[in-house]
Amino acid sequence: MIVIEKVNTKISKKLRRLREDSGKTQKELADAFGISVSSIGMYEIGMRVPTDKVKKQYAIFFNKKVDDIFF
Repeated sequence: MIVIEKVNTKISKKLRRLREDSGKTQKELADAFGISVSSIGMYEIGMRVPTDKVKKQYAIFFNKKVDDIFF
């Protein structure tokens, strides 16, 4: 049996809250970042960690510092 551990739930909740507070859908974010909707969903449930490139895209999109979002 394969067990998949969740990554930092604090970060995943923060990503979802940022998106929802901005009124954006997962699809809109995925389109803006050039990634799949399922990737956004996986970040938001803590099953996947964004690459450094995607972390920078989050920071730019939400006008925040990468450290404020991911650390």
